[in-house]
Amino acid sequence: MSQILEQLSDLRARVAKLEMEVFTVNSDNIVSQPRKPNKGRKPRLPKETLLNRRDNLTAWLEKNWPRLSVAMRRAEKSGKTPEAIAALVAIEKNTSYSPYQTKFYESPTEFEMALASFLKSGRFHGNPKNLAAAMAGLPELSWKRSFDNCIAHTSNTGVALPAYRDYVRRKFPDRFRELEKAKTESDVRIVLARSRSSDPVFQRLKANPDKVKEWLEAGRPKPAGR
Repeated sequence: MSQILEQLSDLRARVAKLEMEVFTVNSDNIVSQPRKPNKGRKPRLPKETLLNRRDNLTAWLEKNWPRLSVAMRRAEKSGKTPEAIAALVAIEKNTSYSPYQTKFYESPTEFEMALASFLKSGRFHGNPKNLAAAMAGLPELSWKRSFDNCIAHTSNTGVALPAYRDYVRRKFPDRFRELEKAKTESDVRIVLARSRSSDPVFQRLKANPDKVKEWLEAGRPKPAGR
């Protein structure tokens, strides 16, 4: 009997030793548990990326708006975009490369259908900022989703000088017609004094009456290839 107990004790000792060898945890055999995936889908395009694209595209469009505005408005009215696409391509080829831009800037022909749909939607209003908002999210987002997301986050980039003429024409049509007829700086001052708008562009015009005619002339429409 004592022999059996002795064998049983020896067996238990061996089992305990084996358990220590198998289940001892050290820095070499720790296996991290896989993380549970976050609930919900990740956005197809991060908000910061979308808004940066919008601001960069806005700056480029407004810089070249004298060469783009007429083609865009014609496309909006006719529903035909080849002229607008050709203008975009011509300007991209004839101007210095603009970094950190959208896919629409790099290859507008790929997004002709999206551009046509946007122009047909009635959301353009001749405004390059609206165009940039719609095209900034392509191809990751539809133009509608891109537009809605961008409009929900106001840009603080202001208006580029070459787009002043078209901006004043759209926002202040009466003052624009009067400024077109103004001959002297005094005439310009009288025209601008007729509005008390707090609009930043209008306030800049008021602060620089001697530059107003020059700035408006700089935004006069030009052929896209020039």
